[in-house]
Amino acid sequence: MQKKKIEKALIDKVFLIGSFFYLISAINNPFLDINFSSMNNSITTLRGIAPYIMMPILIVYLIFINKNFKFEWIYFLFLIYLVGQFSGYLIIPLDLTYHLNDQDQIYWLVCNFTVFLYFYIIRDNKNFNILILKLFICTVSIIATKFIFDVYVEFFDNINNTGRIVNFFYNIHSMSPNRLFFEQPVPRSSGLSRMTVIIFLFLYIQLFFLKHEKNKTFYIIIISFLMLTILNLQNRVSNYYIIILFLFTFLFQISNLSFKKKIIYILFIFIIPLYIHLNLTQGTLVVTKIYKNLTSDNVKEIVEKDISEKKSNILKLEEKEEKQESKILENLKKQRILIKSSTGRMDLWINAINWSHVNKFIGYGPQADRVLLKQNISSLYFYSILCGGIISLIAIILIFFILFFKSIKFIFIKKIFTSVELYTCYSLLCIGYLYLRSVVEISFGVFGIDMILFFLTFNILRNSEYY
Repeated sequence: MQKKKIEKALIDKVFLIGSFFYLISAINNPFLDINFSSMNNSITTLRGIAPYIMMPILIVYLIFINKNFKFEWIYFLFLIYLVGQFSGYLIIPLDLTYHLNDQDQIYWLVCNFTVFLYFYIIRDNKNFNILILKLFICTVSIIATKFIFDVYVEFFDNINNTGRIVNFFYNIHSMSPNRLFFEQPVPRSSGLSRMTVIIFLFLYIQLFFLKHEKNKTFYIIIISFLMLTILNLQNRVSNYYIIILFLFTFLFQISNLSFKKKIIYILFIFIIPLYIHLNLTQGTLVVTKIYKNLTSDNVKEIVEKDISEKKSNILKLEEKEEKQESKILENLKKQRILIKSSTGRMDLWINAINWSHVNKFIGYGPQADRVLLKQNISSLYFYSILCGGIISLIAIILIFFILFFKSIKFIFIKKIFTSVELYTCYSLLCIGYLYLRSVVEISFGVFGIDMILFFLTFNILRNSEYY
């Protein structure tokens, strides 16, 4: 009997892990049509139909195998959010294709509901959710590493060839909408920044709870590099979040660290990467100039010239320092976080309200913004009211308030960051980041990395003894 239970548990785990990877393979790969004409087309087709295949399988698994039906407010409200979109789709069908790849609305309903089903099934198993979280972060890390490498190579190569750079990584060609990777669009700055933040937060919380001192140096180096990358990517939401995280780190007790050690961590995690970020362009230009000089055929002549230049430069040291300070201030002014423009979002949001009023706040179905506004609406709340009507908007707002007050309880009353619940702390940090993103991005309101992360971290949070 015990052996059969172990075998069943193992089969369940293998099935659920396999289901997870197959489901996330459909992210950024919407189903277009059935095409098995080549290996690449076959893989693309199989990835795209993952939600269609997994939804009925998960329904059967939940009803006949899992049989774990319990009321949970967050899941109930998210279901209402999805029902609102489905109602809008039925009542006022757009009868149009609207996705960049002519994808039908029903596809996104299936995607969202399949993710909902999967995480509802595994919601009570904290250890399994932690395992899935680790696998998810490993997957995100592999993808992010590839694109971060591309961005840095292009950045330094551009400085080497042209002697200048515009706005750090933000306008770099590696993240151009026209670039493809395995026939899929590459992440934009906001997408790559999001992946980097997810990895950064995971290592950040690990560092504070790490017991072995010898491993901390490695963690600090990686975390500092990730922080530098986040700053260079110039995504405003991520940078705002980093400011909040800096203040949180400084003001709140985390783990059992002394104040002195925490200040050292802050110096390496936040301050030094910021300084490097503000001087990255000038520093790289100096290094490339030295490299070119050293690899030149006239090394002796160049060295003699450099010596004479250094002698004359000593007299101008104070003047150079002033220029360096002004350069840092100039780079500070270039930061996108200081730009007051809403990049057209205000107009989109006003139009969304107007369209919602026309439809008596019923909603037009999922991804309706792509038809009515001709682009992504860039806000979970305006997306909710446009696509799912007032029902979906109320559901999302209630989810926000429930998790907000739960977070206040965790941080201020239960003092969770001084506990040993490392993954609960990570989940709180991620949910905070997702809610900040939801103001100016659709975030976890549609099938993608954000939605996966939201349900994963919520499941871990709800299984905490402090919830």
